[in-house]
Amino acid sequence: MQVVKKCWQSHTFAATTMNRHVLIFMLINISGAQDVRTVSQVSVQEGKSIIIPCWYNQIYVHDVKYLSVGQYLITSKYVGSDGQMKHKAISVSDNKTLNILTVEMRSVQRGQTGKYWCGIKLPGPDVVEAFHLTVTTGISGLYVENQMLMGFEAGSVSIYCHHHTPRKRDEMWCKLGGHCMTGTSGSLEGASVEVKHYSGLMIVTMSKLKKENTGWYWCSARNLQMPVHITVSARRETISTATTEMTSKQPTSSSTVQFSGTFTSVPQNLSHSEEPAVSWLIILGILFVLIVICSCTAVILRKKTVKH
Repeated sequence: MQVVKKCWQSHTFAATTMNRHVLIFMLINISGAQDVRTVSQVSVQEGKSIIIPCWYNQIYVHDVKYLSVGQYLITSKYVGSDGQMKHKAISVSDNKTLNILTVEMRSVQRGQTGKYWCGIKLPGPDVVEAFHLTVTTGISGLYVENQMLMGFEAGSVSIYCHHHTPRKRDEMWCKLGGHCMTGTSGSLEGASVEVKHYSGLMIVTMSKLKKENTGWYWCSARNLQMPVHITVSARRETISTATTEMTSKQPTSSSTVQFSGTFTSVPQNLSHSEEPAVSWLIILGILFVLIVICSCTAVILRKKTVKH
């Protein structure tokens, strides 16, 4: 009887412990789903780098953020935004203005394939959201040439999302922490959006940009997503680039760029090293004219002398 009682108590204790873990896990994931958002699955080729943004609710702006790696959150290791936990190839930064925890992973290796967690450290259960990273030996399933793009007010910017899907399937363009667009044209966060689908390529063009459109977006194909950051700068008539220091063989110069949504190159002014060349050309021209005049005068004088 005592053996049965002990077995029953052990079973009850195990069930209670398991229920507590399940409850904690559910609370963490429910809270994370509401207050932390990121991509769910990303793919990157071995040896390359990738940036993963994690949006969080404004109420956690002053709390410590972290990236955790491991199948289970409780036993995983993490890199903190407070600098206490570091990794040689992974860095995290907290943009408190945009409420974005940015995870940068450099020279990713095959062994880094797995589950990651964007988390916010709290006195009680942490607020987290997970994403899965797949590192491939060949070209990844979904990629862009550049994750960091730049546009100008009232201008446009195009994003080229390359994928291995032979036909349109679950392709979307979304604002991180915002809405998604699944059609071929429409508006997103106040900007006009046009999406073109090709075999293995989705081209997203955002036009009529505003500074408020600055932020993280992502394109998706099948079950993969790829984050892209767009920075929208104020539009001006001209932008003068700062004069850069060059070597003695390369004199300093300045250039001006004009744009109205797109860049147009403007020829540079002549540098100081070209001015002496122009002066010598003028001098040589004058000497040539004097030689011609002298030659003509000599011919005329010779003819007169022959007549006499």
